[in-house]
Amino acid sequence: MTEQRDRTTRRRDLLRAVGATAFATSVAGCAALTGGSDSPAADPTPQATTAAPPTDQPTTAGDGEPTDDTGQPAGDGPTAGMEACPAGNAGGGDVVEIGGTFTEDTTLGSEASEYLVTSSLDVEDGAVLTVEPGTKLRFAQDTSLVVRADSALSAVGNCAEPVVFTGDQATRGFWKGIFFEGSDRVQSELTYAVVEYGGGDSFIFAPARANVVAIDGARLRIDSSSLRESDAYGLAYSGSVTVDSFEQNVLTANGDGAAYVSSQSAHFLSDGSTYTGNDEDRVAMHGDDIGADFAGTWDALDVPYTVETGDNIRLDGELTIAPGTTVEFGQGVGLLVSEDGPGSLRAVGMDPETEEVQPITFTGSQQTRGYWKGVGIVGSDQTPSRFEHVVFEYGGGDDYIFAPGEANLAVWDGSRVDVSNCTFRESDAYGFAFSGSARVDAFVQNTVTANASGAGLVSSATAHVLSDTGTYTGNDEDFVLVRGATIPGDDEVTWDAIDAPYRVQTGENVQVDGHLTVGPGTTVEFGQGASMTIEENGPGRLTAVGIDPDTEESQPITFTGEQQTRGYWDGIAFRGTDRTENQLRNCVVEYGGGDDWIFAPARANVVVFEGSRVRIDGCTLRESDAYGFAFSGSAKVDSFTANTVTRNASGAGRVASSTAHPLSDTGTYTGNDEDIVLVRGDTIGSRQTVTWDAIDVPYRVNTDDNVEVNGHLTIDPGTTVEFGQGARMTVEEDGPGALTAVGESGSPITFTGEQQTPGFWDGIAFRGSARTDNQLHWCVVEHGGRDDWIFAPGHANVVVFEGSTLSLQNSTIRDGSGYGLAVSGDATVSQNGNTFSANGGGAQN
Repeated sequence: MTEQRDRTTRRRDLLRAVGATAFATSVAGCAALTGGSDSPAADPTPQATTAAPPTDQPTTAGDGEPTDDTGQPAGDGPTAGMEACPAGNAGGGDVVEIGGTFTEDTTLGSEASEYLVTSSLDVEDGAVLTVEPGTKLRFAQDTSLVVRADSALSAVGNCAEPVVFTGDQATRGFWKGIFFEGSDRVQSELTYAVVEYGGGDSFIFAPARANVVAIDGARLRIDSSSLRESDAYGLAYSGSVTVDSFEQNVLTANGDGAAYVSSQSAHFLSDGSTYTGNDEDRVAMHGDDIGADFAGTWDALDVPYTVETGDNIRLDGELTIAPGTTVEFGQGVGLLVSEDGPGSLRAVGMDPETEEVQPITFTGSQQTRGYWKGVGIVGSDQTPSRFEHVVFEYGGGDDYIFAPGEANLAVWDGSRVDVSNCTFRESDAYGFAFSGSARVDAFVQNTVTANASGAGLVSSATAHVLSDTGTYTGNDEDFVLVRGATIPGDDEVTWDAIDAPYRVQTGENVQVDGHLTVGPGTTVEFGQGASMTIEENGPGRLTAVGIDPDTEESQPITFTGEQQTRGYWDGIAFRGTDRTENQLRNCVVEYGGGDDWIFAPARANVVVFEGSRVRIDGCTLRESDAYGFAFSGSAKVDSFTANTVTRNASGAGRVASSTAHPLSDTGTYTGNDEDIVLVRGDTIGSRQTVTWDAIDVPYRVNTDDNVEVNGHLTIDPGTTVEFGQGARMTVEEDGPGALTAVGESGSPITFTGEQQTPGFWDGIAFRGSARTDNQLHWCVVEHGGRDDWIFAPGHANVVVFEGSTLSLQNSTIRDGSGYGLAVSGDATVSQNGNTFSANGGGAQN
């Protein structure tokens, strides 16, 4: 018993010290003793500076000194917080017992200064109860003061003579408190008042037990007052009250917290009051709908607002959170800024006058990942919500309906938001989540760290808002998940090189109808079966240049798989986009080729088809489950230089015979499972004048396909062209076509079969092409003669007919299944220095 009493005494000593300081420094009119000059004019007479007399008189010690419920002198009790005031008298003298109902205007204090309330007081029927300065009301156990609709309470004291409402014993919860029930008269006022030892039992429909409770449209003002020693809260408001003023109050030494308010009424609490020294230093908040007509501010109190478990806040109006504010959320609750209104939330953690950073914190009541839902913003697109110098933490416990994901901050359904200098951490999912329709005006200089699922979740239509001025590392997995969506045709956006990869979600496609620029140094990872398509709608454009534009420093861009497995993702496809902005430069594209597109020429890391235009330079294309690149016959590859194409399963690349010419010998194509470039047979058009460079792997013409030359094809010295079974090359009369294959003594050009078998492919035919450009010099033509052409003079490695001309010089024609050379009577072949050997039908017809 002695130990318990000692603990109680120490707590009271602490609260007395806190209360005295707080009251002296924050209550208007009480600063005279602390060097201030705001002593009330109505009380000019000098007063003693001793402690105010106690308000609890029910018991006395053995020497006659009043005591409180612990047996300590009562001067340590109910009026401890008033000690800084001049020693005015509250109560004293004869005690008058009162109770019952006031239905007419009544004044207490004129006939006595102290009243013992033996039964509850009700003020109703429009009556006004006035309590004069220096008057004390002592309430019997479980009694109360109720001010009902259209009635009012006016308790206006001064610093020397406060009005005191107290319990008949100095015991928390001894009486119920003051209850304003629908009393909307402006006369309701507590100024220089002390309300203490209430909160013993709750009123019907009251939000909580408290010294002062207001509900159902009640209207009042509370200034320069002390609400303390409640068994629950000092103050409790419902959402429908109106508080004309709440300044310079002290809410201290209460059992459950300083106050209990609704999210609709929290803005009535002023940062000019103090809320510390309670058993739990907090303002508890019941989550409620904040209506569309609302426009208010939650001040930065010296304790947190704590939103109760199970009570979501829905914001349809305009709410401002003051710099330095902390809002704690109970388990499973959140703050939803709604499209109804629409709502708007402004949380800027910087003093507008001094520009001092005073962070705002949205956190969980427990520091546990996923403890609360997070802040959600849905369909609010008129006034953008703004967050600056805000800490979001311990959210992501659950998501909102139709939200893009679980996160500390989720924005979707067309909402507008501006986010800068914020910290997103300790989410059980993502730090932030933005849908494809979210309108994020800015997302700069933010720190996103220590989140469970990754830094953030965005749509491919909103990934561009992420700025490289922020950091996204230190999460359990360091990436930003990108949901597949369409980048609209009118959009010109950039994906910055943030310090974590963008990861495209499994099975989803980033469809680019607008212009997407990927910044130097960026990494984009793709989930299994994911892809990026630059489309004809718009048309789309992709510019990925991995070189710093200012310093020209190499900063490669990487497109890769989430797992380093060949074919893990599909690749990048350019489909029907004839735009010069399409460019891959100093990029790495790897682990694609998992699946192809409809009408695409093949599976590959990079696919270009349906008339698309692109430049690919200085890139590495590797580890595809098929080809490094694939170009259809209609592709327009303006440049393909200095690339490294290696470690691909099916070969370096796949092209059409009309698109093999962009491949440059400045690149390398070796180190693949099969070192070839597969050539699909089609027509080199009559207006084309092209060259096949001597790349370091063979061109292999696809089985049974024909390379039809209607334009002018030049083949460089050292080139090897392999032909699949039954494949051929025909230089046609349409154009007419021309083939110039002029090798060198040490660097011949080779036309051969994929297999070194006589008759494996058909051969080269010149049909109706009387062009002097038709030249085979220093060439090897072998393993042909499988089949002939209609009206051809025979099977042969080289066939010249229908008036064609050919210059055949210093070449080797060998191992054919028919003739080495077959020439019709109307054709002309000039020969010199050729070698024919091992041809089944002989050297010539």
